[in-house]
Formats: sequence, structure tokens, C-alpha cells
Amino acid sequence: MGNEMSPLQKHRAEYRPELPPWLQGTAVKVEYGDAAIAADGADAHVIRRAFPHTYGQRLAHFLPKTANAPDATVITEHPAVRVGVVFSGRQSPGGHNVVWGLYNAINSHNPSSELIGFLGGTDGLFAQKTLEITEEVFSSYKNQGGYYMLGRTRDQIRTTEQVKAAMTTCQALKLDALVIIGGVTSNTDAAQLAETFAESKCSTKVVGVPVTLNGDLKNQFVETTVGFDTICKVNSQLISNVCTDALSAEKYYYFIRLMGRKASHVALECALQSHPNMVLLGEEVAASKLTISDITKQICDAVQARAEKDKYHGVILIPEGLVESIPELYALLQEIHGLHDKGVFIENISSHLSPWASALFDFLPPFIRKQVCISCFLIQKSIRRRFCCFNFFFCRAATSASRI
Repeated sequence: MGNEMSPLQKHRAEYRPELPPWLQGTAVKVEYGDAAIAADGADAHVIRRAFPHTYGQRLAHFLPKTANAPDATVITEHPAVRVGVVFSGRQSPGGHNVVWGLYNAINSHNPSSELIGFLGGTDGLFAQKTLEITEEVFSSYKNQGGYYMLGRTRDQIRTTEQVKAAMTTCQALKLDALVIIGGVTSNTDAAQLAETFAESKCSTKVVGVPVTLNGDLKNQFVETTVGFDTICKVNSQLISNVCTDALSAEKYYYFIRLMGRKASHVALECALQSHPNMVLLGEEVAASKLTISDITKQICDAVQARAEKDKYHGVILIPEGLVESIPELYALLQEIHGLHDKGVFIENISSHLSPWASALFDFLPPFIRKQVCISCFLIQKSIRRRFCCFNFFFCRAATSASRI
């Protein structure tokens, strides 16, 4: 994307997000509370053992300037800092605005502060590929979607080599802080990186910002993730358009797949906003231990019930991670992947599967069996889980529904 902005982008860039009162101005009022603990007490000892240097730190509460808090600390002097920022994980609305807010904050406190962006995600972090972010550089990215200002690549800081490379970069660039913008996996990596830095006496502080469209990283302090509200509103508008089309033609059923791997929050929120005829939630499927036949029957029953009322159209929402929530399909994929690791060829898969897995595999139409095998063999494990069985699910459900 070039620097030339469309009229819509220019209009978007004019918007100025409003800061909460406790973040306005240069003075910062902070009150330190109790130590941060695990949400589930049963996990506390496990987390403490995994993060001995960072677990249990006191919570910092930012307060309005007029708040009556005798124990609060007011910070008025801010030394110049060098802060690095990197995009990690799937792109989500609001990522650029996090960088914008970060730039404004450190420069309003001290104009000599510097914000360093890493080009190409975590790969750029390891290779020290940087871009100094200035007002001129950032002017065309305000309120714009995507991560294209800096980009993203591998999106992980996990292996020993990667952690060492990240630490080397922070030390070489003399960074006071490293801000990692991403979802659950990226913030998990950020927590582990902060622990490693603390253990190694590295002065760089690590900050994780929850920016993910899945809306699955929240607690009593984080109402929802950056990007979740926008993605749900945009999707709901599109789903509503499809609903209007289905109602107009009165002869089509639309299956709409939405983002959401482990969590079906997007599908649920879009269902509440757009009112489709049916929504499947991965959490309910997993809790009820539904099979592919159970789910297909639910869809067919809904189609038949509507047909009895002379309604031959509808819209059904499905989260992309549904396949991982169906125990039998997930187990089948795991077996096929294991056989692939052992060098078993595609044409011999069925004879090497366990009896129940073989029966399920043989139940699938031939072209679906081939797709499952090829997907499991050629696509990375994490991506394979999300995609390889969806065509089977849709085709089988649609075929069964069309017979009613």
C-alpha cells in the first residue's frame, strides 16, 4: 500500500480517540495495590514456579489527578526513553492506533524519547531491522486497519535462539522497553520473555498489549481485547447483508465461517448483533461431546423445521475452530498426522488407523478423504487443524440438508 490515501482513509485519520482522565496530561498519579495473583488459586504454585522473578508483583492503578488517594505517587518528571514495538500474531483492528498512542505518550512526557518499530514482525526483531517512528512516518497510518506499517512474519519468540536474539537486539539498541502487540500466544511469549530478561538482569522491560480479534484474552482488568468490537461490527454488517439476500431469494442456505480458533466469541457476538437462523459454538460442541453426525443432524433438523413453515432459506454461523472442538475429528486428524510422521503413504492411511478412526475415515466421501490427507501432510500442524476438515463438514451438512 502506498502513501497516497483515499478519501475514506483521510476521513478516518481525522478522528482523535479520547484518552481517559487518568492518562491525560504529563503528570501520572499511580497507586500500588496488592500483589498480582493467579485467577485460579489452584494454578498459583505452578505459575509461581514457572515465573519466579515476575510473579506476584504489585498492581499499579492509574488514578485521575483529582482522586483522593493519600498513598498514591505522583510522577511529574519523565526521563527520555527508547522503546521498541513489534507486531506479533494475526492482524487485528487497532494495532496501528496502539503504536500511535504509544508514540504520543512517550513524546508528551519527554520530546527526546524515541519509538523504534521492528520491520517484519519478530523476524525483524531478531535481525534488528528497524524504523524510527516519527509524526511524519506515522501520519498516514492513524486509525487505519492492518499491520502494514511494520508488517509481521513468524510471530513467535519461543526458542532459546529466538529469546537470545531478542535480548541481543534490546541490549544493542539500548531499549528501555519492548512492546509486543498481539494475542494470547504473543502475550504468553511476552510473559516468558519478561521472566527471562529479569533472570538475566536485562534492563529492558517487556510489555504485552492484548490486540486480537478473537476477544479471548481478558480478565477483571481487561474488558476485552483491542480489535474485537470492530471486527464484530464489521462482520455483523456483512452477515446482515447476507441475511437480507437469503430472505430476498428465499431458496438459499448460507454457511458463514467466522474467526475464532479456541474461542467462539466472535461468532456469538455476531449472532447477537445480526440474528442469523443458527450459530454453532465450539465450546458447546466440546462440552456436549457432539459428533459430526450430531452436528449435521442439528442443522438438518433446523432446515426441516423451517421448511415445514415454508421457509427454504437461512444463515448459519460457524467458528473456524469448530473442527478442533469435535472430539472424533480432532482425534482422527491427530492419528493421520502421527502416521505421516512415521512415513505412511496417503493410500495406506486407512489400513493403519485404529478401528474407530478407520470407520470414521471410510465414512467420508472419497474426495474429502483425499483432502484430509493432503491437508494433514502438506499444511503446518497449527494451520491444518483449522482448515482441513471444514469442506467435509459443510459439504456433508449441505448434502444432508438438501435431501430433506
